[in-house]
Amino acid sequence: MRRFTVLLVCVLLLGAVAMAQMEPAPLEVPKTEFYIGYAYQRADTSGSNIVNSTNLNGFALEASHYLKNINLGFTFDIGRTTNSRVNSTGIKYTRTSYMAGPTYRIHKIGFFTANVHALAGVDRDNFHVPEPGTVIIYQSTDAAAAAGVTLDGNLSRHLGIRVAQIDYLYTHHDNTSQGSFRYTGGVVVRF
Repeated sequence: MRRFTVLLVCVLLLGAVAMAQMEPAPLEVPKTEFYIGYAYQRADTSGSNIVNSTNLNGFALEASHYLKNINLGFTFDIGRTTNSRVNSTGIKYTRTSYMAGPTYRIHKIGFFTANVHALAGVDRDNFHVPEPGTVIIYQSTDAAAAAGVTLDGNLSRHLGIRVAQIDYLYTHHDNTSQGSFRYTGGVVVRF
């Protein structure tokens, strides 16, 4: 029995040493991913005649699918950010965007996976301006486009942390072109 135990330990140790000599296989990232996270936006509101720019906080949701054997995919993005007190008058500003477009994934940079994307869709502005005895609501829905880069930390094959997604968001409200920056970070689930 003692010889069998020694032989079994030797085989296991030699197997572990042999495996240590092999190059590790790259992490294969699944083709479909869902993302939910925090969103911060420095919103340009020029042309609104209410306020020039403001900080907004909220959430972002994304769904992406990449084609088989290539890193090209398609992304749907929904973002909603708000500021309940834009200035001392109590103006509430909400911005909601619905966009979609192509995404290109740059596979595995060490622990990280990166991608670049270009999205287009619509953006909706809502201003709630308190007046004595009432609230006036200004709404505008118009075209939006975003371009950006994403950096995900891979915790496992199916779970990641979106360290940063930085987008330049172009909108056109009230006959004025507006440029805003958006940062998001959160959790990525892959299938």
